[in-house]
Amino acid sequence: MKQTIQTSWLFRSVLKWALFLFGLFLLAVGSSMMITAQLGVSTWDVLHLGLQNKTPFSVGTIILLVGLLLVFVKYLLDQITPQVGTLVNAIFVGVFMNLVLGSGLLPSFSSLWQNTLWLIAGIFIIGMGAGLYVAVGYGAGPRDGLTLTLAERFGTSIRMMRTFMEITACGIGWLLGGPVFFGTILSIFLIGPFLQFWLGHFRRMIAAIDAGTIPRKQQKIS
Repeated sequence: MKQTIQTSWLFRSVLKWALFLFGLFLLAVGSSMMITAQLGVSTWDVLHLGLQNKTPFSVGTIILLVGLLLVFVKYLLDQITPQVGTLVNAIFVGVFMNLVLGSGLLPSFSSLWQNTLWLIAGIFIIGMGAGLYVAVGYGAGPRDGLTLTLAERFGTSIRMMRTFMEITACGIGWLLGGPVFFGTILSIFLIGPFLQFWLGHFRRMIAAIDAGTIPRKQQKIS
């Protein structure tokens, strides 16, 4: 019979915030892996790297500033105070990106097949990180929140508005010198399925935490 550990409200809250931040960290790690693979990056990172080419800021700082700008624009449109998790998302992904890229711990590869595998691993980790922070439910990311607001404002579907924003960000980034290559196309088709895969697993885990019970392995008594 499966055994469980009863948890307090404070422990559950701390654990969920830790998982939320870890999801953002994984998101930053995966994005950093895509950058170091040098085979193209996700659509929004095309914009971030394009802006980095034209400013003295690091890519992590650019991500932070763009995230906060999107949160502010959403607030101007709907006058709804952003959730704490949304602000944490906007700030910490950029902070983690600076830490990961500045650490020098990520390897570099010379062959195409190694960089391709590294790229796909990065996309997989992005899906894992996004699935984790979405499952915790502490606030939509800056881009997701603005997508919902704009779709409602202009009376379009969320899918159509998301596609428009992705293409716009990628196009502006490309014009600024951001890297668009087959990795960009792969990210468009793979991040969604990877996110969906992990989201189901993490939602079950968060549901167990919210219920106040954490499964543990039953020890055999010899």
